[in-house]
Amino acid sequence: PCVSMSDTLTTYQALEPFVASGQARAIGISNFNASAIEAMLPHVRIKPVVNQCGFSVAGHSESSSLWGRDDNTHAACIKHGIHYAAYSPLGGVAKHGTGHVLHDPTVNAIAKAHNRSAAEVALRWVVQQGVLAVTSSDNPEHIQSDLATFDFTLTAAEMAALAQVQ
Repeated sequence: PCVSMSDTLTTYQALEPFVASGQARAIGISNFNASAIEAMLPHVRIKPVVNQCGFSVAGHSESSSLWGRDDNTHAACIKHGIHYAAYSPLGGVAKHGTGHVLHDPTVNAIAKAHNRSAAEVALRWVVQQGVLAVTSSDNPEHIQSDLATFDFTLTAAEMAALAQVQ
């Protein structure tokens, strides 16, 4: 979002003709929280396809809502049919970063129970909620591990436990 909703709308509305003319298939937003989405939608002709925000185990609380890194923003995206995509799905800047998530006792206990890495469990928690996880690596082993996220399922109790990680 821009500094003001007026500037945000002007910027977003400048992109809409690219979709209407076929020059772009879709447009999206980034770091929009639930209230910004609600304020924006009545004033646009083309709904954003995606809202990309930081979102992870330990990085999805109400205190992270300013930039849409929270469960309420995820719910607002579902309500409006906007895909919610998580950058930094392994923690990023949330609570001391990726190391915090990957060394968390709850994450590691669940990883051990599934014979998986902490990264696989943290990514699975994100994608099992229907959130698109945006990752990157130049390490082939990490890439294979990221893909293995789709080879198992966390239980409801495990999902709830991971949601409580601070």
